[in-house]
Amino acid sequence: MVQVNLIAKKRKEKSKKNWILIMMVSIFGIFVLYFLGSTIYVVTRLYSLSRQIRAVDSEAVAISKVITSNKEALNKFVLSKFILDRMAILKRDRFRYKDYLDQIAKFMPLGAVLTNVDFGTKGWVGVSVSLPNTNVLKEFENNFSAKDRLAQSEFVSVFSEAVVSDKTGAYTAKLHFELKTNGGK
Repeated sequence: MVQVNLIAKKRKEKSKKNWILIMMVSIFGIFVLYFLGSTIYVVTRLYSLSRQIRAVDSEAVAISKVITSNKEALNKFVLSKFILDRMAILKRDRFRYKDYLDQIAKFMPLGAVLTNVDFGTKGWVGVSVSLPNTNVLKEFENNFSAKDRLAQSEFVSVFSEAVVSDKTGAYTAKLHFELKTNGGK
């Protein structure tokens, strides 16, 4: 008689199924733990950020209260600043001395020295320029002969009153610049 052991075969099949089931449950458990950990991290980070936002909001409200409590002083400051800025603009537009001197300086060659400036005559700027030698004098004259340079400046014309030479070979030129109407505007 032959004996067949069917129980052992069933056990082998069951043990194979158990390992596959254990592997699948383990992989599923790892994924669940990963997603659960990620969710917990995101929730705690979100809570931390919302707490920081609330702190910044409460600080902004406190600063706003301080500013509004000093509203009168703030209004005085803003008004004073506006008035001072407006005065500076009006002064700059009315008295354009620096602009005129900057334009005159653009005509002067290297070595020329501005020795005197006179704003006494309305519509004119009188200057005296010291020039060390004839080369600088020629360059100075050439700067005025270029019509496009004069057209780009704040002046309509230039009138030479005198060019005087001294014992050392230096020259002194007295010039008058005619201003454009409305200050070159």
